This record gives sequence, structure tokens and C-alpha cells, in this order.
Amino acid sequence: MISPNTPPGAEVVCVEAGPGRFGDGGLRRGAIYTVERIAPAINGGHVVVLSEIPPWQTYTPPWGLVGIGFELRRFRYLDLPASLTKLLEEAPREVEIEDA
Repeated sequence: MISPNTPPGAEVVCVEAGPGRFGDGGLRRGAIYTVERIAPAINGGHVVVLSEIPPWQTYTPPWGLVGIGFELRRFRYLDLPASLTKLLEEAPREVEIEDA
């Protein structure tokens, strides 16, 4: 599951595309999406709004017109390639550089 602190522009992978509370909304399992923003949900918690799928809107009293995002649990972060992960693990840390 992605975090409510996920920054805009982060790439995420859909891990659950089944019908949710408001339908599937066009999600496809395994597809990569870009986070436009994380927004508070009406019923508490947070939802993700994706750049590729504009949120559909519904009228919900007492809030009025609201956009519907997707539950955070439907996504995970995009994996880094093993070669990049290895480089990050082997790179000297700032503390090590300062001590040298």
C-alpha cells in the first residue's frame, strides 16, 4: 500500500483492480500510474488521484460536488531496478564523505 505522504509525480503499480465501493474506475492490475495528488477521503483516510484517470465527480451532501479517488491499498510503489538498488547501497553516505 502507498502512503498518504506519497509525493505528486511518484509512479505506482495497481495491485487490485476489482470493483470497489464506487466501481473499478478503469484501473488495470499491473498497470503503472502517476500520482497527481493524495487527498483526504470523505469517510476518513486518504485517496489517490491519478494523472492518467481523471476522478469522476458525484454530488454528496453536505459536501456538494466531490471528486472520487482510489483507495491507497490498491497500489504499491514501483520497484527500482536491481542495478539501481545496488548502486544506492554501495554509494558512500554523506557522513562517510565528511569523515574522510
